[in-house]
Amino acid sequence: MLAAGALIALLALAGDTQEDKTFEPSLKKFHDDYYKVGAKDDEKIVAVNTLAQYRHERIVKVLAPLMKEASLPVRIMTARALSLFVGVDAAPREMLAALQSQANWGKKGAAVRIELLRGLGSLRYKPASAEVARCVDDKDLWVAKAAIDAAGKIKVQEAVDPLIKGLRRIEGRDGDAEISVNPLDSIFPDLGANLVKADPRHPPAKRPNERDFLKTHMLAALQSITKQTHSAGKDWESWWLKNKPSFRVME
Repeated sequence: MLAAGALIALLALAGDTQEDKTFEPSLKKFHDDYYKVGAKDDEKIVAVNTLAQYRHERIVKVLAPLMKEASLPVRIMTARALSLFVGVDAAPREMLAALQSQANWGKKGAAVRIELLRGLGSLRYKPASAEVARCVDDKDLWVAKAAIDAAGKIKVQEAVDPLIKGLRRIEGRDGDAEISVNPLDSIFPDLGANLVKADPRHPPAKRPNERDFLKTHMLAALQSITKQTHSAGKDWESWWLKNKPSFRVME
């Protein structure tokens, strides 16, 4: 059965034949491959990637609903495909909408949020600044890391406060905590670090702590946004206290 949003988008495009027939064969093939009875996730992902070769707003309209309605693997790979739509404003706009959607909230949607944040960072989408800043201190460490990296690429001024706060936190005892498992590992185990079965003769290596995992990324983001080069949280805090009222991001 067609997902409601994707069906509406497909019908809207199909009805616009007078304006442009360029994508009709590709849209039909996508429909046939993606929605065929019994289609598996890997087949649907191939259909998404095939259609995403055409980086156009018409294609975004078809793929965007999948980021909220499809299975988690398809949502993730659709977001990854749209993150390559440089210069197509509809792509990051729809990715931001998917990031804000309740459909991708909670622990279950963490892996999707990671991919959406990565894509918004890659596309340097300024309208996502507030949402990216909010995710910098997300409870899921991997979501937070994706937001930190995105903040540095987009140069999100709103992220400076949570970045400094987070840096100060991990420089203390909280930074000793072992990082959690990447949510993507459970969805794409073939790509995850946890694929190799435990060998009793060689115990699995201990995961790094939060400090080692996040500090370099936090510093890189802060330096990208502010053009400053402090290395300790207290120095960033002191600098920001003096400069926050007049600070403006330099492009």
